[in-house]
Amino acid sequence: MSSQTSLVAEQVRLRQWAAQIQECQNRPTDMKVETWCSEHGITKANYYYRLRRVRKACLEACNPEPAFVELPVPASETISSADFLDVKPAAVLRNSRGLTLEIYNHASMDVIRGTMEVLLHAE
Repeated sequence: MSSQTSLVAEQVRLRQWAAQIQECQNRPTDMKVETWCSEHGITKANYYYRLRRVRKACLEACNPEPAFVELPVPASETISSADFLDVKPAAVLRNSRGLTLEIYNHASMDVIRGTMEVLLHAE
């Protein structure tokens, strides 16, 4: 019961913080964050802590667990595994998390575009 109460309390707190952050984002253009914070009784460090927590909660809510996505092979381009023997990729992309993507000359734009969209959200 107490964990459920804590979860509800955290959600309420995050909603309040999100409203504060929205209010700060809508402050006059010539007003600094530090000035807005002092007028609302919070420190600048506390504001940025709340902003980080709200962003994290939004990302967790909007970004479900990573999943593999099957990309269809275009019907006009059926490629056998023999086509890949002794063929070097035209480009190799690597991200900071160790994911590697090899792009070959005969890859269609649709497959490359779909793969790049998936990689943008990969962890």
